[in-house]
Amino acid sequence: MAYWATATLPLKELSLLPAVSSRTSGGTSCCKTCYLNPFDHRRKGTCHLYKTQIHSNARASVVSSRQSPVNSNGGVWEDPDDGSDSDCDDEPQVAEENDLDFESDWEDEKDSSVATIDGKLEEMKYEDELAKEIELLLEPEEWSILQQNSAPNLEKISTAKWSPLHTLALAGQIHFLDQLLENGVNIDFPDKDGLTALHSSILGKKEAVISHLLRKGANPHIKDKDGVTTLHYAVQVGALQTVKLLIKYNVDVNASDNEGWTPLHVAMQSRNRDIAKVLLVNGADSMRKNKDGRTPLDLSIAYGKDFKAYDLTKLLKVVPANRDL
Repeated sequence: MAYWATATLPLKELSLLPAVSSRTSGGTSCCKTCYLNPFDHRRKGTCHLYKTQIHSNARASVVSSRQSPVNSNGGVWEDPDDGSDSDCDDEPQVAEENDLDFESDWEDEKDSSVATIDGKLEEMKYEDELAKEIELLLEPEEWSILQQNSAPNLEKISTAKWSPLHTLALAGQIHFLDQLLENGVNIDFPDKDGLTALHSSILGKKEAVISHLLRKGANPHIKDKDGVTTLHYAVQVGALQTVKLLIKYNVDVNASDNEGWTPLHVAMQSRNRDIAKVLLVNGADSMRKNKDGRTPLDLSIAYGKDFKAYDLTKLLKVVPANRDL
């Protein structure tokens, strides 16, 4: 089976190849046959030749000079190029393109900054126009009240039931929540039930607000009027990530409410194995009794004979001895 391969010869060895005289130019050229066909790749003084190998035989078949001459349409050797078209020329171009890419990225960042500034200017302009429009819409007394309230007037926007701090926490309005805090509102201000904004955000499963309040200094150890902690509520709503976060803030995993219920009691009531495991691994007492004398295990088996009862019972019995289960 024949296949094509490419051989490369330096220019200084070209003189060793047999050559024939051209009938038209009088010069010399390599024979043009199916065995040898020279062509110029213009690459740094080398010339590539096609040669035929049969059955992987590496011997090149070269036509002897005694063959009949070919016409001027055959391949004619050309002077090697000076390398101006070599691959080396591409390297500076690539580097230049990279530089242009860098400049393009810088220009994009610059355009983005300009767009941000323009956006803020447009927003300020719109706010000024809106203020002028509101001044025309409001009655003089209403406009006077608005001018007097440079900061939120908590007395007028709060009741025992409705606290703006709690409402904004549940609504996820972190920006306006911060505005209240900047105006001196107590981050741990309780409502009529003793719930703080942190309690409310946990009940609403607002993880972003929870993390924000904790970073701002909210107290995770405060209990409501029933003695319920933030960890109790996190367990009740099944917020596993919040449970882990509160444990990082060193909350008491065995804290009990006014009825003696610990977070583990609540986990058994909600039948949440993942949260129960986290509590047990972090030191929750599976034998702690509430005011009715019931342990978390008692609550688990009280649900009856089903798979979840078996699973939770095994967890309560084994994990305290092997916390890696």
